[in-house]
Amino acid sequence: MRIAIIGLGAVGSAALRFLAKQGHKAVGYEQFTRGHTRGSSHGESRIYRLTYADPHYTRLMRRAFELWQELQAEAGEQLIVPCGVLWLGEESDPELNVIAHALRSEQVAFDWLDASETAARFPAFRLEKRERALFQSEGGVWRVTHCVLAHLRPAEAYGAVICENTRIVRIERLPNHIVLETEQGALERFDRVLITAGAWIPKLLPELNLPLTVTRQTYAYFAVQQGAESHFEPACMPVWIEATRHFYGFPLDGRQAGVKIALHQLGEAHDPDLPARPVDENDLAPLRACIHRRLPEVSETVLHAGTCLYTNAPDEKFLIQHLPGDSRVWFVSACSGHGFKFSILNGYEAGRQVVREG
Repeated sequence: MRIAIIGLGAVGSAALRFLAKQGHKAVGYEQFTRGHTRGSSHGESRIYRLTYADPHYTRLMRRAFELWQELQAEAGEQLIVPCGVLWLGEESDPELNVIAHALRSEQVAFDWLDASETAARFPAFRLEKRERALFQSEGGVWRVTHCVLAHLRPAEAYGAVICENTRIVRIERLPNHIVLETEQGALERFDRVLITAGAWIPKLLPELNLPLTVTRQTYAYFAVQQGAESHFEPACMPVWIEATRHFYGFPLDGRQAGVKIALHQLGEAHDPDLPARPVDENDLAPLRACIHRRLPEVSETVLHAGTCLYTNAPDEKFLIQHLPGDSRVWFVSACSGHGFKFSILNGYEAGRQVVREG
């Protein structure tokens, strides 16, 4: 079966690998170059975790993690950096309590730590006396760009064709096949099409009026005070999230100097075809306030800052569905800023559906 995958970010690269491995004639289209920085699937780090308020996502993460481990073994390089995950907040914070309840329901072990216990175990952090932390050991960091490239290399080895700098501008559904037209005017026929174009999905499928919004998100790496670096190594510092406030951050990643901090809150609306506005002081001020409150050994000196895109659904759930009346064409969006960890599972499921249902 000849199958096109439009968009080779986290989900598309995974789907291309799975379909090529199954023996299909898979062709991947990427409007930029592989591993580009224009979308959502780039950089050195994303969090993986079992800690969700909804235990459904805990179950999904367990299955996804098995697939990630298989990819890491196949790639022969470290894609997963285990270090645990630490949630911080007030003792009465409702989100912390709901997460704890969900973990118990799934029989996932975790520890409650008070301020002094947190400081002793993870000295990078400062907690107030009225605060506590929930630590869960099954968390850590994905090396994001490397994960995408690790899908694409074996996909090509299995026979997939990757077309970079090739934008699809039209999808024509005919009775016996589907025609894709590239920006250069080339026409290609396929039996099935899988659209995994992230922030560009609404532009490729305007007739569906999908309830997706694209936002510009920012992050920054801040310098660690000299002599304190050991407190920020993955062996001593988990990935962390502030409950309710939703600031989050990472240990030193060994690739980019400093520690990465960001805010999981929707940014300004953004057209993905336009360059993202550079990070400015308005973006950095909340992150610096978080440092002052939470990380006493981190300076406010920015070593690097950047942007990525969220493609947001109103309910923050993932979209995996076919076009109305035509199960030969499917589209997938791992939405709302928490999709990377599940992207390998969404790519696998989308590939399975497009073959089975078409």
